[in-house]
Amino acid sequence: MFSPENKNVYITGGSSGIGLAIVRRFLRAGANIVVADIQQSDDVRELEVDFCRTDVSRENQVAASFEFAQLKVGLLDVVINNAGIALDEGPIQQLATDTIEKMLEVNLKGVLYGLKHAPGYMRDKGAIINTASLAASVTIPEYTVYSVTKASVVSMTRNAAVELARRGIRVNAICPGTTVTPMEPGDGDEAKLCRYTTCAGRPATAEEQAAVFHFLASDDAAYINAQAINVDGGWISGLTGEAVDRLSEVRE
Repeated sequence: MFSPENKNVYITGGSSGIGLAIVRRFLRAGANIVVADIQQSDDVRELEVDFCRTDVSRENQVAASFEFAQLKVGLLDVVINNAGIALDEGPIQQLATDTIEKMLEVNLKGVLYGLKHAPGYMRDKGAIINTASLAASVTIPEYTVYSVTKASVVSMTRNAAVELARRGIRVNAICPGTTVTPMEPGDGDEAKLCRYTTCAGRPATAEEQAAVFHFLASDDAAYINAQAINVDGGWISGLTGEAVDRLSEVRE
């Protein structure tokens, strides 16, 4: 049924933003949760969850966090590779090498390490959910490296789904559109752009994203596998009426 009650759930990047919203939602639903993150926020500290300090860009730390999770809650039913970063990039010709390397280390390798080590600590017929981004398929200027890393997450998701099919472990990705988090404030430029780019006319809340993770982790999603699901308010569909009206005003 549509519930993670009594399921053992491991999540990276659960200290803030979408990750924290997932932790709170799953906790309310009765899951046993282990959070792996580079730092423990006050919000997570107040919750009844186990925490393992983990830098997902370091494979040895990711492996150790799964060992920690097994000791705390046992074999895992759900693994959510959510940790990620977005850095100021600037034009592609001016990309700083350390910016490229940092985002590749966290956004790409962090998920890859999770996919590599998670199956050894999971029950059969479990679920792995990776956080990609709408930027995997639709991007805007100066998002080159971020887009590359998130497109890679989608590709890794499909490959892992095929490899783990014999064990009945489903692997899917969620591709959030603009979502209000500490990384993207509600009054930021990208959030304002949603008036013109999304059918919803606004950015998502972290709780709205968490609801989709909840569904994919449930037994009701048993036939959903190897998918990259856009949770973007309709951005991927194209220009909205608001955008067309705005363009008409500019032409005039």
